[in-house]
Amino acid sequence: MSLLQFLNSPENSVARERMVHMKAALQMKLAAASGGYQLQMTEPEIDNAGFDFTAAHRYDLLHLQNKSTLDSVGVNSWDFHPLLFQVPFLERDISPKIDGVPIGGLDGAMGGALLHVISSEAAREDRLEVTYFYSDIFFLSAVEQGIYDQKDFSVEEARDLLRKIRYGEWGKRIKLPKRAFLQIKSPAAIVAFRFHIPSPSNWVSLGHSCPEGLATLWSGEVNKWLP
Repeated sequence: MSLLQFLNSPENSVARERMVHMKAALQMKLAAASGGYQLQMTEPEIDNAGFDFTAAHRYDLLHLQNKSTLDSVGVNSWDFHPLLFQVPFLERDISPKIDGVPIGGLDGAMGGALLHVISSEAAREDRLEVTYFYSDIFFLSAVEQGIYDQKDFSVEEARDLLRKIRYGEWGKRIKLPKRAFLQIKSPAAIVAFRFHIPSPSNWVSLGHSCPEGLATLWSGEVNKWLP
């Protein structure tokens, strides 16, 4: 059996998720370690809150949901808990807004989504090669504000997704298309964006109307992590 056959088999779906998660987690840990920091990974005891794992540096936490697919399958959208992306009440001062209303409630996670797209060609040769994509409300807000131009993902579509996140409820789902994700070189980009490792990041500064100077800084940071 080739790696491709293994990954394509429905009975191995959980094993596939674990493999890509471990590969990404190692890259995130190595990125933190290269900056002199320890990054911890934990998983929820009860899987009902819409995230697969939590990355933590000291007291700073980030809940993340994994999604994976083979590039030959043609899956182009995935379901997520809207509260995964909402900003919690205690963080409301940095929350982006939509229609003048903060995108948050009482118990949002302000988390992110990590998409793993597996190369079928490499898997056919028993190699695990993954292309990574990331999304959260700060990226969606950058597109909605016109700060970042994402191919095939319009300002209007970003605005519609932010509204769905804002008014989403516990137990509900929203669908994110692949075009709503930023392609990144490596999961190490998430460590840079959300944990300020190896240097301070302006990623979450989009909670405010972004002045021109900040927009330039934000785009410059993002460009360093594009493939």
